[in-house]
Amino acid sequence: MVRGIYTAAAGALVADQQADTIANNLANVDTAGFKATLLQVESAPDLQLYRIQTDPGRVPGRAVPGVPVMQPVGPLGTGALVYDTPDRFTQGPLERTGNPLDVAIGGVNAFFAVQTPVGVRYTRDGRFALDPNGFLVTQQGYRVLGQAGPIRIPAQSPITIASDGTITQNGAQVDRLALVSFGNLTALRKQGDDLFVDTGTAGPAAAAGATVEQGFLEKSNTNVVRSMVDLIVAERWFEANQRMIKTQDDATRQAIENVGQTPQA
Repeated sequence: MVRGIYTAAAGALVADQQADTIANNLANVDTAGFKATLLQVESAPDLQLYRIQTDPGRVPGRAVPGVPVMQPVGPLGTGALVYDTPDRFTQGPLERTGNPLDVAIGGVNAFFAVQTPVGVRYTRDGRFALDPNGFLVTQQGYRVLGQAGPIRIPAQSPITIASDGTITQNGAQVDRLALVSFGNLTALRKQGDDLFVDTGTAGPAAAAGATVEQGFLEKSNTNVVRSMVDLIVAERWFEANQRMIKTQDDATRQAIENVGQTPQA
């Protein structure tokens, strides 16, 4: 019966994390370039049950009477656990803003590279601006990288960003956005500030086939309706496991109170 409590508790913990994951996706539905997080669940390792057999007449091939033999009974499931929390890198819808420093990427496997205090990080959030020194920066102040390093706009005159990321000003090329891609998108992990860190070993490569849209922003790829349905399912899943824990606890209490009592005549 205690095993049943542990199994139900494991399911409740997974359901709780599922609800938290969906709630975070919904909270970032208006965050530019946000990628929804998925929750992958797997079965917890099974416990192998055995019966100790001491009757030599019931153990086939018994050689030494009186020596216990472990007879396999079968596996016992122990619930569920979270396997991984990857991100879903589908293309989000593009929204026209008209701001010349807003940039969206067309294509799934392409990212802007930005310089942060802890190294180069990657983002799909193209809400760029100019800092007091003329550097192109993200909303958090991280410098956007080009082919020659951090991109600096020399004057406060309008700029044009071509579909390949080339930035021109007054007819002269300033730099080109460093668009990168990855062989294994599951190696990209959220770090915060709408940034991703590459945990893989291959490293980034130049993005092929990606296009840049000036004056647009990529919106979150979170499906609000689907997420609301999944949130309701996660809450009901949690409640079912909660009821199972109570049922198992009540059964344990009954066993403690009644087992071993002498029946009344």
